[in-house]
Amino acid sequence: MKKIVQPLQLGATKHHRREECQHYDACLDQASALSWPSFSCNGCKLFMAKKSRSIVYDKAASPLAWDM
Repeated sequence: MKKIVQPLQLGATKHHRREECQHYDACLDQASALSWPSFSCNGCKLFMAKKSRSIVYDKAASPLAWDM
């Protein structure tokens, strides 16, 4: 993460931010705590994709949904 001295334009956030990173929320909190106008994830070597959460639905989990 690197500091950007000017706030990003709304359309530029896609280019600078990697919201799919496990560290994104922590970086956002840190940039906010340091009162940075903005930050960029470009060039960050700590990127790790968020683990996908699979939801397994089982008939036993909600019997009312299966009575239709």
